[in-house]
Amino acid sequence: MSTDQSPPVRALLRRCVLATSVLDDLDVDLDDDGVRLPGCTPLEWADLARAAGESPEEVARLRVSELLHAHVELHRDGARLVPLAVPAGADRHPESGWTHTVFLGGAMRLGMGVVVPRGLSERVLPVPVVSARVTGHASAVTAPDLARLEEIGALVVQRLLRDAGGRTDGLLRPVGGCDVPTLLASRTLREHLVAGPDRTPGNVLRAVAVPDRTRGWFDLARIDPAYVGAAWMASNPAERGFRRPVLVTREEVALAPTSPRLVEDVLAENQ
Repeated sequence: MSTDQSPPVRALLRRCVLATSVLDDLDVDLDDDGVRLPGCTPLEWADLARAAGESPEEVARLRVSELLHAHVELHRDGARLVPLAVPAGADRHPESGWTHTVFLGGAMRLGMGVVVPRGLSERVLPVPVVSARVTGHASAVTAPDLARLEEIGALVVQRLLRDAGGRTDGLLRPVGGCDVPTLLASRTLREHLVAGPDRTPGNVLRAVAVPDRTRGWFDLARIDPAYVGAAWMASNPAERGFRRPVLVTREEVALAPTSPRLVEDVLAENQ
């Protein structure tokens, strides 16, 4: 956790806030105490410093931007909260100030997110603890949240069964406000992926490619392994998923080994 308020850090945070204001047309007012947004409880500079952490300016700008947008959305009537899984080490993962747990397998962190409209689409941002506290929203995942995630996972399974053999066969897309990494936190979906109707009972894992949060492929026979890393690099840091395939079991989601030979062996076993 970093709450460093030295002049260089304060200057960096101010640049991050002003960049968000200009690029996203967000009305902000800065003073010595922090940042004020219309209709919202003020944020202190320490809150922004905790989210940014000791990261490069480009990463700090992303994290500060997401904090500001999540803070504004949580102050709106009818703010919609959903579970959110963020890949471990992702630029958009706040340094601190987001309540989360390490998902089994270590590939991602699971907490709560708030759905923020973005033009004709939407994005889900981590719920800042400070914002949840002042608006009365829950900052941690609860049993009802997990139950809802399983309902969404069951819906995804129904769609996969319906689309089997079609153009979108083997493709995962966001559903119900949950992006693809978050869908993998559903045990219902994981059980289908490793032991669905087209799988033999002996299969215990499935390799899944999720280079960005809006797309995932679990039929990797037709995908060049190098494509996953290239697609990840080409994605906007705010939209990135896993930089290499993940290995999904009934219980866990783990990054595939870095050795190309090991990855090929895993993929061959799942074809």
